[in-house]
Amino acid sequence: MFDFIKNLINKDSEDNEKEYVSCKSLQGGITFMHQAFRTCCSNKEGVTFVDNYKGESIDWKEIAKRRKKIIEDCKKGILPENCKGCVDLKSDIWSENNLIDDIYINHWDHCNCGCVYCVAASHSEFLVTENKKSKYYEVYPHLKYLYDNNMVSKTAHVELVGGDLTVLDEAEKIIDMVLNYGVGRMSFHSSCIDYSKGIERALKELPLVDFDFSLDCGDRELYKKIKRIDAFDRVVENVRKYVQCSEKAPRFMTAKYILVDGLNDNIEDIEKWLKVISDIGIKNAKIDVNFKRFFPEFHHKDPTVPKHYYELFDYYKKRINELGMNDFCWEFTRRVLEEGGIPKGYVC
Repeated sequence: MFDFIKNLINKDSEDNEKEYVSCKSLQGGITFMHQAFRTCCSNKEGVTFVDNYKGESIDWKEIAKRRKKIIEDCKKGILPENCKGCVDLKSDIWSENNLIDDIYINHWDHCNCGCVYCVAASHSEFLVTENKKSKYYEVYPHLKYLYDNNMVSKTAHVELVGGDLTVLDEAEKIIDMVLNYGVGRMSFHSSCIDYSKGIERALKELPLVDFDFSLDCGDRELYKKIKRIDAFDRVVENVRKYVQCSEKAPRFMTAKYILVDGLNDNIEDIEKWLKVISDIGIKNAKIDVNFKRFFPEFHHKDPTVPKHYYELFDYYKKRINELGMNDFCWEFTRRVLEEGGIPKGYVC
C-alpha cells in the first residue's frame, strides 16, 4: 500500500519536472491592454482571456482555470494557436506555482509629450498636463483583488508601459500597493517630463528596477522638434534627481535614443546626447530604430536599414565603451540591423 502511494508521489514529481515548450507569460503572465486582458503583449499577442473589455466585473478564478488548462495542453505538446511561432517560446522545465508572476500594465495611452515617432498616434492623447483616468478602464481594482486573494507572487515582475505613468491618475497608488505587498522587480518607461515619487521609492527600495527614458537628443531645440514640447531642461533636471535619489539608481536607469530620419540620425547629435547622459551619471544606454519604419503593421514605403545607420551604431558602441557605459540595445533593433530590415518571421 505504502509503495503504491510512494509511486504515485514519484510519478507526480516526474510529471512536474518534465521539459515542455511554453513561455513565462503562458505560465504566469497577465497584460492589461486598452480593451483586453492577455497573457502577454508580444508580437503574436498570446492568449486573450478577456476581449472588448469595458469595465465589467471579471472572474479571475475562471481565468486561473483557463491558464491551468493551457499549461496542461502545453505539456502534451498542444500550443495555443495564437502563440505558434512566437520568439518567446522555449523548451524548459517550468516551475508551476499557480501564481501570477509577470504583470504588464498598458491600459492607458495619454501622454505628456507628443513624440513624432509614437506608434500609438492614431488613438493617443498628447501633451496632457494633468493627471487623468484612462479612457478605457481602471487597473487598480483588479490588482487589489489579485493581491488581496493571494494570486500574485511576492517576487513578481510588474511593468508600467503607457502612455506616460506620471499623467495616469492611478499610477502612484498602483506602485505603492505593489511595493507594499512585495515585488521582485519593477519596470518603468517615462518621458521624465514630470517626476514620479513612486519611481523614486522603487529606485530606493527594490533590488532590481528597469527604468528607461527617451531623451533622443542632446539639446533643447532638437528636443522640441522630436517631442513637440519645450521640456528638455526639465527632463535633464528630473533624470538627475532620479540618479541622485539612490546609490543603486544609476545602474537601474537606461537612456534611450530613437533614430528619426532627418532629425537626429547623425553622429553629431548622438555625441551631444552621450555627453549629456554621461554628465548626469547614467550608466546604461540604447539606440532604437523608429518602429514606424520597421513594424510591418505601419507599411512603411522603405523598411530597409539606411547604410549610415551602421556607421551610427559603430560610433555609438565605440563611444559608450570609452565612457564606461553599458549597451542595452533591444533584441528587435539588433535583428533589424542584422537582417537589413523587418526581421524574418516577425508578424503582427
